Amino acid sequence: MKVAIITEGYHGTGYGHLTRCLSIYQAFEEKGITPLYIANCDEVGKKYIHDVNLLQMNWLDKSDELINTLIDFDIAVIDSYLAPKELYERIYKTVRKVVYIDDYIRLDYPPGIIVNGTIGAENLPYKKDDEQEYLLGIEYMPLRKEFWDVDVPNRNGKIENILITFGAQDFLKLTPKILTFLLKQFTNYEYYVVGGKLPSDLINQVNVHYHDSVNADRMLELMLNSDIAVTAAGQTTYELARVCLQTIAIGVAENQKFNLKGWKASDFIYEEIWSEDYNLFEKVERNFVKMTNTKRKALVDGQGARRLINFCL
Repeated sequence: MKVAIITEGYHGTGYGHLTRCLSIYQAFEEKGITPLYIANCDEVGKKYIHDVNLLQMNWLDKSDELINTLIDFDIAVIDSYLAPKELYERIYKTVRKVVYIDDYIRLDYPPGIIVNGTIGAENLPYKKDDEQEYLLGIEYMPLRKEFWDVDVPNRNGKIENILITFGAQDFLKLTPKILTFLLKQFTNYEYYVVGGKLPSDLINQVNVHYHDSVNADRMLELMLNSDIAVTAAGQTTYELARVCLQTIAIGVAENQKFNLKGWKASDFIYEEIWSEDYNLFEKVERNFVKMTNTKRKALVDGQGARRLINFCL
């Protein structure tokens, strides 16, 4: 069986699509199928997908080349915020089955399988069509394989270690701002920071442990050993929910609004927080003092990628 996964990820877009598609790639591999991973990405993006069967190309500008590559493929999975509907139509006419990864009803997709693993996606107003199949809701959220089969720790009520991560790019430079605030307000904690750019005076603080980037194994380890996480309200929140780590999620992009609403409705977060809130730090502090680090309900079981692949096959 020939499978292609098509996505993008570079400095201007962030790299969340690359890691999400990596999880789908890994689930196909588990079934003995090695997909062709077609990525419109930069060199930093390649670091997130270094173990895949990669074809690096700007398929947006080279759509004819992409379509020629896909001839005789059985399945194409496409995860993009940039691809126009016309390209989706061409892919649909070229391969036997198409899977569209969607977050916010971005397009009126051609016939195929629409997957939206966002929490609460089953309640979004998708236009149900007999030519479409829908996999909606948190049970279909693909997570990296390191998060598939995890023993969730019993939280002991103590708060000692804080994880801060706003992605590799951290376009809004929230990492140093949030860390500086927390260091002043909560001096006795250990702070583990992943991504973002920190000035040397913050990196050199004795209770700050900085990582420019980490692999999935190390990120899982950090999450399991942390007591509170402060993060952007994107893909990482699903990994945090997988390990039942209490989280302060801050919206940094419009497409994260469904995540925030869903996490609030499920009581995974205490309140919706946006980066532009005038009282951002007040909200962060208010949420911090509510944290108890006790046992929480598991909202994500980590099996989303497996469910998707089983449905496709």
